Amino acid sequence: MYILKRIAAYMIDLMVVVAPLSALSAFAENEVFERVPSQFLSFGSPVSWALPLALPVLFLGTVTGLTGRSPGKLITFLKVEDGGGDPPGIAQGIVRELIKAVSLAFILGIFWAIQSLATRRRTFYDEWLDLEVDDLRPTGLTPTQKNFRKYMREQARRQKG
Repeated sequence: MYILKRIAAYMIDLMVVVAPLSALSAFAENEVFERVPSQFLSFGSPVSWALPLALPVLFLGTVTGLTGRSPGKLITFLKVEDGGGDPPGIAQGIVRELIKAVSLAFILGIFWAIQSLATRRRTFYDEWLDLEVDDLRPTGLTPTQKNFRKYMREQARRQKG
């Protein structure tokens, strides 16, 4: 169920944040292109693909860095945490979203992320940045298991802090 929640959170982020911000950047592209010299506007130039990528990465990275949650993670009750149980911070949030955007743009990156999620319950970019995505409302646990999970999380935080 955890994997499906992660995939659902990503899809919600795509629909709620990435698609509207990419569309907004496409509309703003004309304004930008009027001010940019013509030699930078050739096919495949960084300006033509960086703007639609930069806005969602900056927004999602900042929100995730400050709160530990993107809109999709908020809806699916997931939270990104660093080793101490705190939100990762703006810099790590932006780097996480940038790695995710670039790697998941390629088909191989999608399969790599799903494979690592299925086998280790962590995506490769979360392992690289030493982050963890915690399920705040796990399904299928008894009240005793939920209390034990909460106790173990508090013990880990005390040992690190």
